[in-house]
Amino acid sequence: MKTPRVVAALLLSLLAASALLVPLRPPSAPGVLPPPAGAGTDDDDARAETPPARPDSSHPVERAVARGVVLDQRVEPSPDPRRWNRVLLLRADVQPRIVRVVESWIHGPGAREPVCLARDMFLADGLIIRAAPGLDAPALRARLEAEGLVLDEALAADLWSVRLPAATLDAVPDALAALAARPDLVALAEPDGIGFGATLPNDPYFSLQWALRNTSQSGGLSGTDIDAPALWTILQNTPGVVVAVLDSGLNFTHPDLQGLAWNHPGEIIGDGLDNDGNGKIDDHRGWDFVNNDNNPTDDQGHGSHVTGIIAANRNNGLGIAGLVGGVSILPCKVLNSSNSGTTSHLIAAVAYARLLGAPIMNLSLQNYPFNSSLNAEFTNCRDAGILLSICAGNQGSDNDLTPNYPSGHAHSNIIAVGNHDRTDKRWNGSFNPSNHGASSVDLFAPGRDIYSTVLGTSYDSYTGTSMSAPHVTAAAAALKYAYPSWTAAEIKAAILDSVVATPAYQGICVSGGRLDAPAALALALRQLPAHDSDQDGAPNLLEYLAGTRIDSATSHPAPPTTSFTNNRLGIGLPRMLRPDASLHIEQSTDLLSWTRVGVTDSSDATTLLGSVALDGRPRVFLRIVADPSPASPAP
Repeated sequence: MKTPRVVAALLLSLLAASALLVPLRPPSAPGVLPPPAGAGTDDDDARAETPPARPDSSHPVERAVARGVVLDQRVEPSPDPRRWNRVLLLRADVQPRIVRVVESWIHGPGAREPVCLARDMFLADGLIIRAAPGLDAPALRARLEAEGLVLDEALAADLWSVRLPAATLDAVPDALAALAARPDLVALAEPDGIGFGATLPNDPYFSLQWALRNTSQSGGLSGTDIDAPALWTILQNTPGVVVAVLDSGLNFTHPDLQGLAWNHPGEIIGDGLDNDGNGKIDDHRGWDFVNNDNNPTDDQGHGSHVTGIIAANRNNGLGIAGLVGGVSILPCKVLNSSNSGTTSHLIAAVAYARLLGAPIMNLSLQNYPFNSSLNAEFTNCRDAGILLSICAGNQGSDNDLTPNYPSGHAHSNIIAVGNHDRTDKRWNGSFNPSNHGASSVDLFAPGRDIYSTVLGTSYDSYTGTSMSAPHVTAAAAALKYAYPSWTAAEIKAAILDSVVATPAYQGICVSGGRLDAPAALALALRQLPAHDSDQDGAPNLLEYLAGTRIDSATSHPAPPTTSFTNNRLGIGLPRMLRPDASLHIEQSTDLLSWTRVGVTDSSDATTLLGSVALDGRPRVFLRIVADPSPASPAP
């Protein structure tokens, strides 16, 4: 009887030999499938009528198939004659390596043509593995090489990408079968999937940013926005907050993105050393996981568009306004110039950002296949209190029925974001319609015709849930600045508990509403009224009610005015009327017991005024109280 090692070697030898046995038919034209084995004989059923891939599809895998060259394909029947899978070997323009596409089809009763239930894309010559316990990298590399496999990149602790000797239709499943018999070598082996990117200041293009302030421009519904001007009366900057953007990189030279890039405190720039020992040499401003170097410069535009929504410089007389300033953007390049990326690089980037301590990550990514190793890394993020703001996808699908990953991973620290348009409805047009899901999409945020920074010095308008997620990310950054100790769960709760709920979103997302950034921050201020974010001596809730900002020590309430006339002691303070909290005046004679009883309220819309009669009392004290509840008449 052969040992498992010999069996595995034989399987892999057969795998390598199969590369020589690929049918020698010519490649098909882009988007046209070569006939499957047996077609034209007894394949006149629904499987032979599978419609061709559409280049204008909202599904990025279908678009790639339509543009690509199909090298091989196979139809795999299922016990249900109405269902089948189609597996394609494809040379696509979204990846430099050959890819494998798995499609699931059904022909329902009475349907005119079959419907594709799911499409996933994988590298045809790549795996993700977790090393067996106790097996170090040199031993793992040597044993894999003995089997004809190449240990490629370290992704996270004990997690690696692996290259196969050939890219064929069966290379990946055969290798998985072989490795399943080698528990001494690997604890886990999975395919390596491919996903895609899902887009009142003096800035001249601010008027185009309906998502920040909707004044009915271009036919919109006034007020259908995240109310950025109201947010900026409370907070404009989030110094010290790091947001990791896992995308196509950052345009470091764009005039509206200057000064945003994170700087690694543990690296010495240009010394050619890995100063912090994380395996990345001179990663002083992030990492390019696609090319494995320290230059995460954007070559696609998607990542710079996302970053501009979050934090483009404001009040600089240029371009657009980001929602929050002062944030440090940690660029992790996981998408190539074709706007696609591998699961292995995504895992590595999430682990990298987590270990660097980024409390918030933006993943404007869609259509990755499910992967248990990525799921485990998201668990690590959850345990570290890290919020993952992820777009819901752009196929118009119900994610409850057909999960879209990575947003579909079931973790409490993920906030999945759909796209609403300027008329206060889920975007459901022909181009990039938003996914939805009563239990799988948390809320909606602006994502239709969003104007932001791209390559060069340019700006452009993008549509998609990729543009919705960064609006939520920016709101999360504001909350993290206000309360640095808050975890993902607390930030997520504040965002979901403060949405603008309307019938348009009922039943299609968890919260039943759309993002309201200032309301989320106000809710947080009411929960921790005594915290002083900018350390100016005025608690956050007091500043909120006095109309000053919580992010600037130079913006703080003026000293209270006092008066003493006609035997009455009075006190006053400028204020801003708020619907959810209030200021009031209390009196005491001993600084221990305080009451509103006996205080005469003479306030107006802009000033809090109150007074008490001394009535022969030797001493009376007055104080102004920030109350985390709406105003009510004094007793």
